[in-house]
Amino acid sequence: MSEAGYVHRGDCVYLPGRSWALRMLPAPRSDERYQELLDDHHRRSGWVVYKPVCADCQACQPIRVPVESFRPSKSQRRILRRNEDVKVELGLPEATQEKLDLHNRFVATRFNKGESAFKDLASYDEVFGASPITTREMRFRLEGRLIGLGVIDVTPKIVSSVYFYFDPDESRRSLGTYSALREIELARETQRPYVYFGYYIAGCREMNYKSRFKPCEVLHPDGTWRAFVAPA
Repeated sequence: MSEAGYVHRGDCVYLPGRSWALRMLPAPRSDERYQELLDDHHRRSGWVVYKPVCADCQACQPIRVPVESFRPSKSQRRILRRNEDVKVELGLPEATQEKLDLHNRFVATRFNKGESAFKDLASYDEVFGASPITTREMRFRLEGRLIGLGVIDVTPKIVSSVYFYFDPDESRRSLGTYSALREIELARETQRPYVYFGYYIAGCREMNYKSRFKPCEVLHPDGTWRAFVAPA
């Protein structure tokens, strides 16, 4: 593909002491073209797609789960049982004050970075609202109260996780893992063969959990998906 686009550079947020470079392009208005970009190491945020082009580092590996062969582990089955009282809604993205408040509490507690909060509904909507491709929300409610929200992209062949945030007071529920399991379930019900979970980064605890959904595959620099092998 073309190497056009703006390159954003800065300190890596995943691996301390490293810098990153992200090549950013306008997101396509085609699910099929978006699928091609996902299979070329890209991810989406709002109305842009981005790809790591870091010098001397290829730590960011896209990771996906083949839905038909996936089997939840014992601990994942426990998480499913733990959240049997949670209602899951699937719908179109929509900016609301309830979502804005939950998101801002999540980033303030999880990352301790006030600059990650949205100042108003308009800024929230720019990132998590309407997108140029087919996007849905998975809303997780407990007795009517929103406790988690996952933004997912849905192409004819895949479900792709974009972002997930949750109520910090409900951390015992392991809602991140639960949402991933429900995304796999959605893909199975709609006969989509893969769920894409973004980047796996060896050495980054926040990203390593993705390899626990087995079997899984990672995209190598040569553009080939291969079975994940845990680093020695």
